[in-house]
Amino acid sequence: WILHRRNFRRWCATMPRFFFDVSEKAEVYHDANGTILPSFGAARERALAIVRKLEPNPRAEDDLVCTVRDVGGRQLLQIRIQAGKPGVSLEE
Repeated sequence: WILHRRNFRRWCATMPRFFFDVSEKAEVYHDANGTILPSFGAARERALAIVRKLEPNPRAEDDLVCTVRDVGGRQLLQIRIQAGKPGVSLEE
């Protein structure tokens, strides 16, 4: 299955772009480019993978947050490891 360049651009334009901001203690990384993913569920899985990769063995002193934003800057999801315990909050 091959997409022509024009059709590929159109196909990508219909998929949402998600931004993954990561903060750990005083350091903050703001995702300026974002990632095109097929769904919110895929964005949630990617955020969980980011947290697992950055903190594979959470300790009591760990404090890591991955915030998922949409293209308009609205916060959709936050995955947090605080005091060594993971937590997920969905924004409404």
